[in-house]
Amino acid sequence: MQLQTIQKLSENVGIDTSYIRKMIKDKVLTPYKMDGYKRIYIDLDEFNSNIKPVFDIDSKIDLEKYLI
Repeated sequence: MQLQTIQKLSENVGIDTSYIRKMIKDKVLTPYKMDGYKRIYIDLDEFNSNIKPVFDIDSKIDLEKYLI
């Protein structure tokens, strides 16, 4: 389990912290706290499993057309 703070996660992923807080409020994500620290941590695996693309562009790209 890899944990990151809400601020660090929002910076890495490129979304606002309010969106992550809303996901916690709606019980989509589980918040974690470490002993003695006030910051809230999010499990990266749980976050990545809950985020899905709006448009599935992978199905439209035919890799056979390109030389790799």
